[in-house]
Amino acid sequence: MSYYQRDNIVHLDGTHVFQTEEDRTNEGQIAAVLGKKWNCEFHRFGALAPVDWYALRHGRIVGISELKSRTHESLRHSTVFLNVRKWLALQLASIGMGVPGLFVVRFTDVIAWIPIADIDPRRMNVGGCRRIVKAENDIQPVIEVPIATMRRLDGMDS
Repeated sequence: MSYYQRDNIVHLDGTHVFQTEEDRTNEGQIAAVLGKKWNCEFHRFGALAPVDWYALRHGRIVGISELKSRTHESLRHSTVFLNVRKWLALQLASIGMGVPGLFVVRFTDVIAWIPIADIDPRRMNVGGCRRIVKAENDIQPVIEVPIATMRRLDGMDS
């Protein structure tokens, strides 16, 4: 489903909800692959939390992450957007909790990831949608993360 075809869902408190069930399913699939590869369990933070996922190994938090799924191959564009607000939340949580923060993107051909500490925030731009669809933050400051700087996860489906 295209972002522009999505329903405008509003939480009881008036907050816009941007995640669909398809998004949750896609992120859950990515989390399962990462957990298997990295020998940990991924868990969601609560609804509307600024950070989406945390990873546990032997009962201890070992990382936090933002997981995204794209509907195109990794070479289609040279960069992928990370919202500045997500970068800020991941940086703060990573430093405060003393664990690595990761930005992970599943493309159609590969899962790629980068430590939040390795992202250059000076590559900031205003981006997002072509027009306001659901909320003012449809167009917002983003960091353009060069896909070439991301590490590739071997074997997406194993």
